[in-house]
Amino acid sequence: MTNNLSIKAFIVGFSMMLIFSAGAFAQSKTDCSKVTDKEIVKQIYDKIMAKYSSQVSHINVRAASGVVTVEGWVTSKSVKKEIEKWAKKIKCVKKVVNTLGTVPTGCSEGYKQCGDTCIPEKETCNLCRSLPCF
Repeated sequence: MTNNLSIKAFIVGFSMMLIFSAGAFAQSKTDCSKVTDKEIVKQIYDKIMAKYSSQVSHINVRAASGVVTVEGWVTSKSVKKEIEKWAKKIKCVKKVVNTLGTVPTGCSEGYKQCGDTCIPEKETCNLCRSLPCF
């Protein structure tokens, strides 16, 4: 009898925990229709500034409808991968296009200078030169 009572108590307790967890999860869900591309860019620049502030002058981050493009150059492939990983973890980011290189280069045709990097001529330079970025 005691075992049956313990099992029932466990099931009730576990069920309550699941119900409360589901409610908390539903409340923490971000409404991406209210998140702007500018907010996404700011969150990524905040991460970059915290760890790689010396490289921020040659990194341009832009977003359009949740698609983030990171361009410019960094000092290593590991930095490139880390920045991409950070961008992918930002809520409401749908896709990350990482064109970061590891060697500084001059601007080719169709590109313009953005700090120490080159971006497509039609794009906006969102260079973050100092804290706070926005």
